[in-house]
Amino acid sequence: MSTKPETEPAAAPILRSASIKKFGLFTDETLEFSSGLNVFIGRNGCGKSHLIKLLYTLVKVCGEAPGDGSVLEAEKLENRIAKKLARVFRPQNDHIGRLVQRATGRRGAMVSGEFTNKKRCSFRLSSLDKVSEAKSNVGALQEAAFLPSREVLALFEGFVAAYEKRELSFDETFRDICLALSEKQLRGKRAGMLDALVRPLEDEIRGKVSLEGGRFYVTGADGSIEAHLVSEGWRKLAALAQLIINGTLTKNGFLFWDEPEANLNPKMVVQLSDTLLRLANQGIQVFVVSHDYLLTTRLSLASEYPEAIPEDQRCPVKFFGLVRRGSDGKGVSVSSGSKLADLQDNPILEEYAALYDYEGSLFQKSQPEA
Repeated sequence: MSTKPETEPAAAPILRSASIKKFGLFTDETLEFSSGLNVFIGRNGCGKSHLIKLLYTLVKVCGEAPGDGSVLEAEKLENRIAKKLARVFRPQNDHIGRLVQRATGRRGAMVSGEFTNKKRCSFRLSSLDKVSEAKSNVGALQEAAFLPSREVLALFEGFVAAYEKRELSFDETFRDICLALSEKQLRGKRAGMLDALVRPLEDEIRGKVSLEGGRFYVTGADGSIEAHLVSEGWRKLAALAQLIINGTLTKNGFLFWDEPEANLNPKMVVQLSDTLLRLANQGIQVFVVSHDYLLTTRLSLASEYPEAIPEDQRCPVKFFGLVRRGSDGKGVSVSSGSKLADLQDNPILEEYAALYDYEGSLFQKSQPEA
């Protein structure tokens, strides 16, 4: 009797593209994402953080167990979307209609995401705070983690309990990431891939991260030290290590990180760039907002010379440049490409070039007249 060969289960879908109309500063933009690493740059106030929060909301809500397509299930989805938008963006008095692009009269925003299984999740948001026309047939997604620009290990202890009972000035991404960090580390000997991701981070922070009695510690050559007593840069890398060790960041999962370079010295930024590339190489779809010249340039070089970098750091990379447009600056345009040079506007590079010119002008002025 013949038996059919076993086949591997289909990979969980990741985000292929997003269409955003009249949401925040986005009038009508469609973004095609890389399956690996996606990097968003632009001046302050052009919607970068709002964008990755929106994508995070889409993935978190649409990745929940699908319903039967009935009217009742659609209403449940709409309620989940409305609640998540309110808690992630925290508009005044939970008026999510304020997220719709501002204009005279009633308006509505439309958001739609397409995944690699060719399924979609979409919804409409009115300026009257109502979510409607919500649809999702995406199916189950892997975990999504959102790391805010402010590190979270120092405030972890008791945060979730306080968040549930009191009105805190933190959006729900902080609660979500604290819940993810609280998951127990995977048991047994670390597999090769897991060890390759975590070991460089542990070498950088000179120890291993552990959760004991509701508090994080970094234990190494300097002894066991409470996480809030080590440097902020170490805490950021320790949090990333914990998410890898406890299985939150897994193949076909999602990592959203707002300004990961904040409070990191250049050496740590180099380690960070290598780790982001390794994560993407292992099948995690990464979305990063950055203002850092060193980080963005290293990621661009990895995309330009993939054959010259270590094999475990090779992955698709895509850059997105967000620019305010129009005489009133109430909208943004988005350019994209596989390297920084493809972007129509790069304020990071422009300011470094301006600094070089400024130094040249100072040198010229400092010279004695002939």
